[in-house]
Amino acid sequence: MRISVHPLNDNPGSPVIVFGGALGTRVSLWSAVASRLADDYQIYLSDLPGHTFNEFDVIADFTIGDLATGLVESMAQHGVEKFAYCGVSISGAIGLTLALDHPEVLTGLVACATNTRFGTADSWAQRIKDVTEDGTEGQLDDTADRWFAAGFLEEDIATGPLILTDLATMDDTAYIACCRALVKFDLGSRLRSITTPTLFMAGAQDPGCTPEVMAEMSKQVTGSELAVIPDAAHLPMAEHPDIVFDHINDFLGREQAMENRV
Repeated sequence: MRISVHPLNDNPGSPVIVFGGALGTRVSLWSAVASRLADDYQIYLSDLPGHTFNEFDVIADFTIGDLATGLVESMAQHGVEKFAYCGVSISGAIGLTLALDHPEVLTGLVACATNTRFGTADSWAQRIKDVTEDGTEGQLDDTADRWFAAGFLEEDIATGPLILTDLATMDDTAYIACCRALVKFDLGSRLRSITTPTLFMAGAQDPGCTPEVMAEMSKQVTGSELAVIPDAAHLPMAEHPDIVFDHINDFLGREQAMENRV
């Protein structure tokens, strides 16, 4: 399947970073972090199917593996054969799948607020039922509690409300299709096979993909690193873009320096 990918800047010859968002978010989710990296990298922002642009028809039945393969193929159409990938939540799952099934394309992986499986068949069935009946707008209250640390939405910044507006106006069919992909996603114990340099990133207050969960994942990937973002929940790149930028810049900078010495 084809994935919509959008260049953020024009920096030919520079190392490439591709960013992927969370379920129900648009490509702007990573923009504050990505723009800080634009001087040194060529940046691409990738869509989940139907989440930002209706460039391609949304396929009703796909897997996380399909999304990973589709991203590789879509980046190749842009002339990009190798890239670092930064993905959060469902896109973190895409990143882990890339590292397992397409390691030859990855120069580095940042897996943020993610897991080897998400929820249960029953919990996803309920989510799909709720969105079918009430649309993504009906997910706002519960999702806000998961996505943002206590007090963030009361701060006088537009980021949180804008992200929730994106969720409320999301295409229901596209959202449900991604839910169905997550029902089938389960990496089991495969993380031990990852050889791509990997940074796991957790929000200190994430109620689902907790720092403890992310630390356990990091232990399974030889040589990986773990960063915990304070006063953040499931979307630390929105809550603390400066801190997230620092971790990604340092991590990818070290990997780039090591590659240049080889």
